[in-house]
Amino acid sequence: MSGQSYPPFEVIDHTADVGIIAYGRDFRELLENAALGMFSLMADLNTVQPREQRLILAQTPFPEPELLLLKWLKELHYLCETERFIACRATVARLSDGEAGGFVEGEPLRDGIVLFHHIKAVTHHLLKLGQVDGWLKVQVIFDV
Repeated sequence: MSGQSYPPFEVIDHTADVGIIAYGRDFRELLENAALGMFSLMADLNTVQPREQRLILAQTPFPEPELLLLKWLKELHYLCETERFIACRATVARLSDGEAGGFVEGEPLRDGIVLFHHIKAVTHHLLKLGQVDGWLKVQVIFDV
């Protein structure tokens, strides 16, 4: 791994959609940073407090990293949609082939939380997982 450092994520523009490029020194950190990137598209994270935790489990039938990453983000999105829970931090506590388990911290939607994009879906469109200077890098597009 080179001495190069990368931010946890970058926001990218896409026609009628929005996306992120997330980085991680390993797959666990990549999952956490991709979640952080998605959360930052949904709300101003400076207005969200880590008051509560929710458990997250993402499972795929095949040990494909791209599929697991998408499933992880889809599970987090589902939590936001069904519980109106706004997360500001994600932690992967358990990682194996085809499974990622952990928790998110945040709080239920309340006055004072500044919302940005309403993400309708995590997409497979233009998904790119690769390496740069020894770091993992993924591009994910979200339907807004």
